[in-house]
Amino acid sequence: MDRPNDATLRVMEDGLSDLTGKGEAADAMIQAVTDSAGRLLKLTLNPRVMRMDSQKLAEELCLAVQRAQLDGERRTRELVGEALGSPAPGNLTDRAQFWDGLRGLRESFDQSMTERVEKVARRLQDLD
Repeated sequence: MDRPNDATLRVMEDGLSDLTGKGEAADAMIQAVTDSAGRLLKLTLNPRVMRMDSQKLAEELCLAVQRAQLDGERRTRELVGEALGSPAPGNLTDRAQFWDGLRGLRESFDQSMTERVEKVARRLQDLD
């Protein structure tokens, strides 16, 4: 796959900064929202969940968060796939690695463009 251009990287970064994942459990009495890195942003509990025993409540809380994280990963794959025009590359479960890779691509692109601008400037000087 070709390296994405700067505009594509910006679309991905902008989209990922606003991306959230949502998950539910316990018949929608527990709702979780995670950010693009999979961190929990919000947890909403219907008061009726307090009737559950502590073990079951803990399991359902974890399930809601895991579902939100999976939803966020799915949305990330869709966003990246749309921006690249092809399916998202590799395993996106390690979001830190993904962000580092995305930053690396952008830095590589920026360096390449700087080198090209310098090369064009040198050629223009040679023409004078």
